[in-house]
Amino acid sequence: MRARCLSAAGAMSALLLLPAAWAHHSFAVYDFSRQIEFVGTVDTLNFKNPHIAMTLRVTGEDGESGIIEFIEGAPANMLARNGLRPDMIAPGTKITAVGSPLIEDPGKYFLRNVILADGREFQAVGR
Repeated sequence: MRARCLSAAGAMSALLLLPAAWAHHSFAVYDFSRQIEFVGTVDTLNFKNPHIAMTLRVTGEDGESGIIEFIEGAPANMLARNGLRPDMIAPGTKITAVGSPLIEDPGKYFLRNVILADGREFQAVGR
């Protein structure tokens, strides 16, 4: 009887946590109808699971420098399997990055694509 109660409690806990785990992988918080391209130099890089993150230093048409914040991207292991290594986008590297803005804070982005100076493109999420 005790084993059944513990098993039922474990199953209920799993069911309660399932929506949170599923929601973590939702892209609904980003405006994926928009894809904005930025050319700049990688300022910071966090190439770790569950998702990479980076900042990109860009220079506007007015000559002003700014930081674009990519708060989330594909999992690091998926990008590595596709051939993108952290040293290829290390701080100081000039790249083109394509992002979709966070709906509640359009100054932050989901990193969709990385294009290296030699033209190689790595998709975090299809265009």
